[in-house]
Amino acid sequence: MKPFYLFLFAISCLSNLNAQTWSSGVGQLFQQNCVQCHHTGGIAPFSLETYADVLPYLSAVESSVASDEMPPWTPDPNYKSFAHQRVMSTNDKNSILDWINNGAPEGNVQQAPSIPLFQMGTQLNGVDLTLTIPQHTVGSPTDEYINFELASNLPQAMYANAVEVLPGNLEAVHHVLIFQDSTNNPIDPTSMGGTGSPASKLIYAYTPGAQPYFAPPGTGFRLPANTRIIMQVHYAHGSMGQTDQTTVNFKLTSGSTREIFVEPVLNHNNITNGPLFIPANQVEIFNQQYTIQGNATLLYVFPHMHLIGSSIKSWANLPVTNDTVRLVDIPEWDFHWQDNFIFPNAVVLPFGSTIRSEAVYDNTTNNPENPSNPPQDVSVGEGTQDEMMYVFFAYLPYQSGDEYIIVDDRISMKGATNLCFGQSVLLEAIAGIGYTYQWYLDGNAIPGAINSSYTASAAGDYTVQIGLGPNSILSEPVTVTMGSAPSTSIVTPTSTHISLGSSIILEATTGTNYLYQWYQDGTPIQGANDSTYEATANGSYFVTVYDDCFAVSDTVILTAEASLFEMATQNFVLYPNPADDKITLIQNQSNQLDYQILDIAGNTFSKGVISISSSELDVTELSSGVYFIEIQNRNSGESVAIKFIKN
Repeated sequence: MKPFYLFLFAISCLSNLNAQTWSSGVGQLFQQNCVQCHHTGGIAPFSLETYADVLPYLSAVESSVASDEMPPWTPDPNYKSFAHQRVMSTNDKNSILDWINNGAPEGNVQQAPSIPLFQMGTQLNGVDLTLTIPQHTVGSPTDEYINFELASNLPQAMYANAVEVLPGNLEAVHHVLIFQDSTNNPIDPTSMGGTGSPASKLIYAYTPGAQPYFAPPGTGFRLPANTRIIMQVHYAHGSMGQTDQTTVNFKLTSGSTREIFVEPVLNHNNITNGPLFIPANQVEIFNQQYTIQGNATLLYVFPHMHLIGSSIKSWANLPVTNDTVRLVDIPEWDFHWQDNFIFPNAVVLPFGSTIRSEAVYDNTTNNPENPSNPPQDVSVGEGTQDEMMYVFFAYLPYQSGDEYIIVDDRISMKGATNLCFGQSVLLEAIAGIGYTYQWYLDGNAIPGAINSSYTASAAGDYTVQIGLGPNSILSEPVTVTMGSAPSTSIVTPTSTHISLGSSIILEATTGTNYLYQWYQDGTPIQGANDSTYEATANGSYFVTVYDDCFAVSDTVILTAEASLFEMATQNFVLYPNPADDKITLIQNQSNQLDYQILDIAGNTFSKGVISISSSELDVTELSSGVYFIEIQNRNSGESVAIKFIKN
């Protein structure tokens, strides 16, 4: 049964009519920033698609958003921005935090944003080569790295202009590296980082939440005839016994395509103050530099270290002027969130430019990721307890006009494209320096729609013409649909009075693929997601039904016989409210009661026993916000909650 303090919490939410609500905008912010991972069947451990999904995780959401832990993005966006970066804007962040601090009101349920329809399987528009590993059972209780050797059987050399990885087990697969190797060199089945073959060439890295990599038009990764594809899968700690069959998909082309190279331009051979060795209980800083021997066009950067890594930064200095070109800065390295960081504009470096990096390694107990306790000496190696200092770059040998390469021609959907009346979805194209845009609906130019993003509120096919210098390309279409609300009602029960110890079954209209959420006194009932609900307590009940859109039933009011304790506990006084340092609880009888103070997410901050008519409680350590005192009679076991505000 849902805790009674959440009922009181819902009443306080409904009274705050001036606050932004889930339905009026906050829900859409979750879709734009969170739901790509936090959806049913997604890589995150729980869904944040609906108000009922979010409510149990308010405390976790507040702390992770306030600390910038979520969305997960390690590069400093103030140093260098990247394409498709998972960075929440200050306005979005403040809106979510203000909404939680104002009691997290739901608002008009019928105006709630639609639930996005996430495409299962490939996101490529046509797949030319699919390779799947044999079924693998994770055999290690800690992190496990396995290299799977897959035959491409390509009869001729081809170019991959799009690559994606589809994990077979989202819970077990942490990240995947894709290599191609046209030699017969043996590989090490359990090496980490490399494959054991010095000829293996990295093509693509998959991390949780990563999108397929689409090469700029006219470019691709060369796959020689009959080359091997080596898939290195990192299975996360705690996955032992789980099975997996991960797949890699390629879109291929032949003919005059420019080859993209992916290499660790900065590596252990160009560490200027090496070798890479971090003694136990030491923090060490290492530097790398490499002067390029030709003109180069950089497409993305991929730094790589292990668990001792603390931070890494890379930049280039131009010849003659020594001007600095920023590449990437990861001030708090996280081994678990590595990625290909795509430059929104291709970075052109002339002959003689020097690419540099600086990395910090923390081999002390202050590093929570340190795999050894006590710390041990760490040197170069591919094992988890070893270290690396690599900065990979995807690059092209420079050609005239590379400054105007359109890095990506896709449209990103920031929310559901299956809309209901009055709703909209944010569509985004690549945002960089010098780009021009023109958005189209069903092939017709939308007047004034000339920015990198467009808010679509009508059904149809949306495309965008992206220009940069002399280059121009039309994106593939994104289809927006407009749905209609299902019909919904609650079958009138034969009785609306619940006898003591009994219940009433409430039944909603049924339909194919309907999603249900039952409410009691305006609060979603956790786990009540079937077409029927067994009510055991008095209150007003309604159900929301989702098909293409949300619909809300009429309300059914149920009455129930109150127990003696429930009637008696109505006679409490709590003051002052709001409170500063102390609150006083007065009961009209001297029952022996257990109490606990909880926040709106149900986290307990203090507890104790009350056995006198007037009790003073210290709340000095509580931060400002909404709290509840939950009181339980030791004899009857009945409980009630009283809300208070801490200044």
